[in-house]
Amino acid sequence: MYLQTKIKVTAVFVCAVFACVFLVPKGMMQTQTTTPQTVTAGQKFKNIKVLNDMPVDQLGKVMNIFSASLGVNCNYCHEGEDFEKDGKREKETARNMIKMTLGINKDHFNGRPQVTCNSCHNGHEQPTNVPNLSPVEEPGRPAQPTTKPTVDQIVDKYLTALGGTEKLGKITSLAITATRVEPNGKTTEPEMIWYKGNKYLSMTTYGKDVVTERFDGTEAIKTIPAHDITLKPDEAERIKREAELFSPANLKTIYPTMAFNRVDRIDGREVNIIVATTKSNIREVLSFDVETGLLARRTTSTPTMFGRFVYQVDYDDYKVVGGVKMPMTVKYSMPNIRWTRKIIEAKVNAPIDDAKFR
Repeated sequence: MYLQTKIKVTAVFVCAVFACVFLVPKGMMQTQTTTPQTVTAGQKFKNIKVLNDMPVDQLGKVMNIFSASLGVNCNYCHEGEDFEKDGKREKETARNMIKMTLGINKDHFNGRPQVTCNSCHNGHEQPTNVPNLSPVEEPGRPAQPTTKPTVDQIVDKYLTALGGTEKLGKITSLAITATRVEPNGKTTEPEMIWYKGNKYLSMTTYGKDVVTERFDGTEAIKTIPAHDITLKPDEAERIKREAELFSPANLKTIYPTMAFNRVDRIDGREVNIIVATTKSNIREVLSFDVETGLLARRTTSTPTMFGRFVYQVDYDDYKVVGGVKMPMTVKYSMPNIRWTRKIIEAKVNAPIDDAKFR
């Protein structure tokens, strides 16, 4: 049952979720232009009426941004899985709101998606039109250091906190037994994860079915029962990064360009923010705990017509395994998609056949 829900959600934000044209303006984002070679949503699907010119690869992400912005699911606007069907008032309202949002950005922000659904809804079905009479004071940004820490200092402290480069270099493989915990905190699925060198494989079991993600050192692949999934570039990068970060001592190789940005806070703790760029020009933000030196969060995003589709990974509950520290709780977050990986057991330098990753 849960797998069916998951697969349906995947379909919703990968393709079929087309007309899920929700509601009003929201969040800050960046513009992505459409090249002549780009297949648009209007070309791909039959009943697109206001997002015709949007690249079809953005459609699933935009639908999830809409869902998260209003705190609703696809059936708020759609009739079950019949996404082309019209008739619900909410769907027509969504189309009108999208027109309004696009118009505001065109007329006032040079077409940049500065205003999005989240700007007004902020996670609620109905936007609030009166001020909050019981506001909670937001903590200000922490004081910035007089002398900025260097990237070398932050990275060296991170590697030392993990156990040091010598111990890290002795870890050649890792076999993990984990539990995937869904947002309701009650639904869980067993997971098995393997790392070896720059290779990665995860298997999540939903009932009798298994969803796999793998990186064989060259190519990222994801499969669900009876389906091969065509990964978008950012999705392939996420799987690849899971493999690469198995060897944190290679951080500067993974990110050839790194720059200290500022000191900020995550859950009340001060963090050093590094803006890092991969060889393939993918920008990510790395947040290192100022006190412990450990990596607390990694964030990247993909631009869409309705703002940035953010992918965030939070690392917590570091424990010593095989002489080095590793996070035993890893939380993954995207618009309308969240889950937490709770590691039960981790075996260092376990024998793993390379065939497993092929």
